[in-house]
Amino acid sequence: MTTEPDARSLLESLVGQQITTLTGRPNTVLNLADADVLVSTDRSPEGTPVPIADVQSAIDHLLEAGEVEVHPRSLGYRSSFVGAVLLTLPGVVALSTSPPRIRLVDPMTAYRVGEAGHLNDWWADDPRQRFWLEITDRPDIGIDLHCPQRDATGNRTPGYSLIWCVRVDDIVFHYEKGEHAITAWSRAAGLVTEAPTVWLSHRGATRRRLLQERAQPGWWLDLDGPFPLDPPLTLAHIRESAPQLRAVLEALRSRHPKSLYFPFSFYRGIEPRPQQPYLNKLPVEFLELFPALAAAIEQAPAEADNQSASTTPSFGTAYREARVSPLPSERQPFTVDPALVERALKGHSDMQNALAQILRQAGIEPRSRLPREPNFDMGLSQERCFRRLG
Repeated sequence: MTTEPDARSLLESLVGQQITTLTGRPNTVLNLADADVLVSTDRSPEGTPVPIADVQSAIDHLLEAGEVEVHPRSLGYRSSFVGAVLLTLPGVVALSTSPPRIRLVDPMTAYRVGEAGHLNDWWADDPRQRFWLEITDRPDIGIDLHCPQRDATGNRTPGYSLIWCVRVDDIVFHYEKGEHAITAWSRAAGLVTEAPTVWLSHRGATRRRLLQERAQPGWWLDLDGPFPLDPPLTLAHIRESAPQLRAVLEALRSRHPKSLYFPFSFYRGIEPRPQQPYLNKLPVEFLELFPALAAAIEQAPAEADNQSASTTPSFGTAYREARVSPLPSERQPFTVDPALVERALKGHSDMQNALAQILRQAGIEPRSRLPREPNFDMGLSQERCFRRLG
């Protein structure tokens, strides 16, 4: 049985501690009197009294309504301090609204906000907005999303923190920097986990400071994929639609004036080019400009419909060569050496590709899975094998 928070007990636990308001100002709880708590600020270092009853009223309101506005009309004349106290309660997060609000959420949501910081999730109320764009030069796209938890200066950045906003079954498109194109897509297949990552930033200034990849705390999210786009959506093709793309961006800005995490910027105001951040929000309005993107996602149901109407059952699509990352040149500071893991993956992929070649030489066409089919590395039709070998 849990008890509701008591303002006096909570404030007593904070005596001598510095807590921060929503605007980043430090407040220190000095001591408690019969009816007041004495609070030190930059403007009043000797402390000013705040009624404990105001804190208790705010706690009661939050527990009853699940959300409270941080404003004098709701929390009294020391609303900033009262809001800072509320933020020390477990499961409480701040919302970037105007005026700001504080919400009581489930522990996982509170943990996510604590890790990722505050993001402008402008897409939250629109179920169509389930698309993302990874901008990368990694050779193993579609295996997972992974990134550091902080940038080179130790700060949160949306290009990494957005990984916490990706939900299961969201679609992640992959922009390959070397190809200058969106070449594939994947489906989010899990939740964020924490593990070290070896990372080198794409930003030129950061690369000059960090001459080699370095291990650091990271976030990982499994993907189901990749599924190639045929043909890829090239940057040149995107630039041909620059006026329409600009119109999409301006329309979104008119409805959501804060950060959009849009994946393309307009160089010198004219030519779209990919942004520097690793992970970006891809609006559904972008897909509507390029129907091939949406068509790729729907290929599985279409294939299934065609197969159900056919007299010969089929599955999968033409075989895709397995790819793996290059081997790390040195042992990395992990409990398990990732070089050993990569060698195992490379051996698996080499054997898989060699088997595909043998099957082709025998006149049997290997298959790769389609989206929404059970997960397999390579398949072949039993009926066709018997027909060929029997």
